[in-house]
Amino acid sequence: MYYYILDPHNIPQKNFERQQAELQSLLTEFNVSGEMARITPLRLMQDLVDTAASRGVKTLVACGTDETFSQMLVATKDRDFTLGFIPFPKDTQLGRILGMTDLQTCVKTIASRRIEKLDLAKINDSYFLSYLELGVGEQTNKPMGFMASMRLFAGSTIDLKMRIDDSYTISSKIMGALIINTRGTEMCAGGPIGNPQDGNLDIVMIEKLSRFTAARYKQEIESGCYEKIPGATAIRCKQIEFLEPRGYKITVDGNEVARIPSVVTITAQKLRMIVGKNRTF
Repeated sequence: MYYYILDPHNIPQKNFERQQAELQSLLTEFNVSGEMARITPLRLMQDLVDTAASRGVKTLVACGTDETFSQMLVATKDRDFTLGFIPFPKDTQLGRILGMTDLQTCVKTIASRRIEKLDLAKINDSYFLSYLELGVGEQTNKPMGFMASMRLFAGSTIDLKMRIDDSYTISSKIMGALIINTRGTEMCAGGPIGNPQDGNLDIVMIEKLSRFTAARYKQEIESGCYEKIPGATAIRCKQIEFLEPRGYKITVDGNEVARIPSVVTITAQKLRMIVGKNRTF
């Protein structure tokens, strides 16, 4: 049984109503209709997931933004669901990672039930499938003009201190970092970093760059392919304990999810996800 959770948050009402109607038609066409529930101020994500569990639902599908899917991850509370995602906005981060693009492709993918087991990352009490951002990492997938990038890299560094795998401590001055479970950029896809099925996290960090170097590697900075930038550092691990600077924010897709100090962990093969044939892993 399919249970579709629709979230109108951060989507213009006219667009949401149009996409909901189109989705209902496509679900019928591909014979994957199920119960639809819409998030409201009185019916939150947690309430809808609890309802689905009480009815014996096996497949939960988040329909909305990347944030909708993240909320669903938290609300499932380790219960045994197969998860799916139908992004309403175009070109979302998770949509690119999972190979879910336009509505018709998404519904066709749900119907084909191509299921992969994926690692699930956790920071404190929040889960994520993609990556965390520090410093200039917040600019990933957000195109910058030349002058904006120059101003960004003229800023101060972060005195980052972290403990890796409860084994050794690292202190480094950086401009930015990504803590990657997986990522969805074409120029990075298929490499050794960001495999969501290897049971590891990848940390990639960039140090202070000259304006010339920042301009030369602007595309790599914007796409988050830090490993292609001279002087970048990459670490593979299973746990990261961020120690300093205390109070520094950690984001996902520009939205704050935690502050330092925080602990990040990975659980291998935790999720059963419906994915598209054009996924980036």
